[in-house]
Amino acid sequence: MAEVPGGLTELAQDALSLLGATAVAVRAVREDGSLDTLALAGRNAAALVAASPASAGQDESVTTGILGRWRRREQAGPGETENHPISDSNGRQLGWLTLERGPVESGRLAETALRLVLAQAAALLETAELTARLRAQDELLLDRLDQLRASEQALRVAFEESVVGMAMISLDPDDPGRYLQVNDALCRLTGYSREELLARPFEEQTHPEDRGPTASAMRRAMAGRRTPFRTEKRFVRADGSTCWVRVTATPLFDDDDRPLYALGQVEDLSQRAEHDVELAARLDPLTGTLNSAALEQGLVETVQRAHRIGTGCAVLMAELPGWDELTAGQDEPGGLADQLQIALARRLQTTLRGTDVISRVGDNQFVIITEEVGAEQVEAVAGRLELALTAPEIIGGREFSMSAHLGMSVLSGEPGDDAGQSATLLAQARTAMIQARAAGGGSHVLYLSDGAQPAVGTSRTLYAHPDWRGRIDR
Repeated sequence: MAEVPGGLTELAQDALSLLGATAVAVRAVREDGSLDTLALAGRNAAALVAASPASAGQDESVTTGILGRWRRREQAGPGETENHPISDSNGRQLGWLTLERGPVESGRLAETALRLVLAQAAALLETAELTARLRAQDELLLDRLDQLRASEQALRVAFEESVVGMAMISLDPDDPGRYLQVNDALCRLTGYSREELLARPFEEQTHPEDRGPTASAMRRAMAGRRTPFRTEKRFVRADGSTCWVRVTATPLFDDDDRPLYALGQVEDLSQRAEHDVELAARLDPLTGTLNSAALEQGLVETVQRAHRIGTGCAVLMAELPGWDELTAGQDEPGGLADQLQIALARRLQTTLRGTDVISRVGDNQFVIITEEVGAEQVEAVAGRLELALTAPEIIGGREFSMSAHLGMSVLSGEPGDDAGQSATLLAQARTAMIQARAAGGGSHVLYLSDGAQPAVGTSRTLYAHPDWRGRIDR
C-alpha cells in the first residue's frame, strides 16, 4: 500500500504520548504477506523496522510474547521494542504497531490506550484498503467504459462510412418504423437529405406494392421475434424514380427483451446488375466459361503474376475428337453439339481447381490456364482430366464415352513481354493439341523447347469412332 492513509501519521504521533513510547511505527500487510511501512514517529522510529516482524506470518509466534511483556511492562526497562498486531473486527490481520517503550511507568491506563490506538489504526487501514479496492474497481469500470466508447466509436465509423445504406429504425409501438439514424450512403441512394429521412417513416421509401412483407416483419419484431428479415423490393427515390434494393433488418433488444430498434442494411441492386452485365460480357453464354476476349486478358495477368511470384503457370488446350462427324446436321441450338460442349465444360469445371481458368475458344475447343505448375505437374493435371472423362455421358438416350485431345505448354523464359509470352503459350498449346489430334485416341502432348513431342499415349477414344482405333503407340 504505497499511499499513506489519511490520519495515520497523526495517530503515530499521538501514540508516542498515549503509550509512553519514544518511537512508533505503523506497517500494513501486503497481499504477498510482506510489510509496508506507512507511518513513523519518534527520534529512533526507523530503527524499529528491523526489530519488528518481517512478515505477517510471524503474528502467532510473536503476539503472545509481546502482549505478555506489555502486561508486565513494569518489570521491563526502558527501550524495549514491542510488536502488536493490528486486526479488523473479524480478526483478519491488517498490519503491525511497533513501538519502543519510554521511561514512563505503564499500567491499566496504558493498556487501555494501546487498545484505542490499535482500534484506530485498524479503522484507518481498513478504510484505506476499502478505498483502494473501490478505486481499483473504478479504474476497471473506467477502463471498460473506455473500451465501450472505443467499440461504439468503431461501430459509428463503420455505420457512417459504409458504402451500403444503413439505418436504425424504431420498434417503439408508439412510433414504429421511423428512422432514428441514417448514413450518407442511404441518403445518396434515396436522394433525400439526412434531415428529410429522419422526418419520415421507413415505409415511405418503399413502393406501395412492396410494403406488405416489411410491415409484417416490423410487427413480428415488436412482438419479440428476433429473426432477421431479408427481402428485395423497390425503393422510391426523391425524384420519383424507383430502384431495386435488398433490405436486411436485424431487430435488437435490451436486457429485458424489449425491442430497441432494427438495424437495417439497404443494398442497391442496380450496382449488382451493372456488375452482372459486365460479368456476362466476359462469359460464354453456352457453357458459362470465359469467352475468348476474357481469356486473353486473364492469361496476360496470369503470366505477370507467375513472373512476379516465381511459381510458374501452364496452358492446356482440349479438343473433342470427331466433332464434325458427330454433329453433322445436329448443330441447331440446344442440339447435340451444344449438349456435348456443355457436358465437357462441366467435366472440366468439376475436375480442375477453383483457381484454374476455363475458356471456350471454339465449337469443340477449350483452353485451361493453371497456375503454380511446371512440366511434371501439368502432366498430372492431364492425367486427372483423362480419368475424369472416363465415365460415359448420356445425351438424348445415347451413351458417349468422353475424352479429349490435350495440348500443353509451360511458361519459360525471363520476365519481359508478358503479352507476347501469353500469346506464345497459347500458340504452343495449340500446336501440341494438333500433334495430339494427329496421334488420335485422346492423346495429350506437352510442347517442349525443341517442338511438340508426345508425352503420353492413351488407348481411350472419345466416342469410340472406329477410324481412331489403333493409332496410338502403346
